[in-house]
Amino acid sequence: MKKIILRLVIVSFIFVSCNGQVVTKKDNDTYNNARKEFDPIITSHFPKNLIKYPYTIVNNKNIRKNDVCFMLYNYEIDTLEIDSTMNKYKFIASYASTDSCILVINKFETQDTYENRKDIKIEDTLSLNKECYKNKYPVPNFAVFNHTDAEDLKIENNFKIYVIDAKPGKYFKNFDVLPNPQMPLNWQNGYSKGIAINKKRKIVIYWGIIW
Repeated sequence: MKKIILRLVIVSFIFVSCNGQVVTKKDNDTYNNARKEFDPIITSHFPKNLIKYPYTIVNNKNIRKNDVCFMLYNYEIDTLEIDSTMNKYKFIASYASTDSCILVINKFETQDTYENRKDIKIEDTLSLNKECYKNKYPVPNFAVFNHTDAEDLKIENNFKIYVIDAKPGKYFKNFDVLPNPQMPLNWQNGYSKGIAINKKRKIVIYWGIIW
C-alpha cells in the first residue's frame, strides 16, 4: 500500500448554491469575478453570464492538493437550451458516465478526503497506468464536488461527458502545481475543460480544471 501525504495550502475556496430566485447583476458580477481568477484557456467555454436559478459554482485553488478548478452547475435547463449549448462547441472526445474506463483526475479522492483535506491513500498503484487510458483525456472527479446533500451534484448513469480541450504539462504560472501522484506518468500535470450533460435531469456542468 502506498500512502501519499500532502501538506495543504488552501489558497481559496468558494462554493455557492442558489435556488428559487431571480439572477441579479450582483450574482453575475460574483460569477464573472470568480471566473476571471482563472486563465481563459480553461474558462473560455463558460457562459458570459448566469442563465437562471438554480445554479452552483465551485471555485477551488488548493495548489498543494492538485485541486484547482472552476465549475458551473446549471439546473432546469430544457432540451432546446441543451441542444443549443451543444452546437456551440467542438469536442475532442465524449464519454458516458457508465464507461468502463474513464481517466479521472484525482481518482482516489473521496468526498471525505476532499472536504476534510485528508491524506490520500493509493492502494492500487497498477491502476494509475491502465492500458485503456492510452487514448483517453482526463475528466474531473465529479463525485467529490458534493458539498450538500443534493444528488444533483453527483455524476451518475445518465451523464454524457464532453471534453473540449485537454493537454499535459504546466501552463499557468499562478498555479504552480507539483506532479499529481494520482495520475498516469504522461498526465501528472495538465489541464482539461469541457461540459457534462444530463438531459433527463436537465443539468449542464461546465468545468475547467488544472492539476
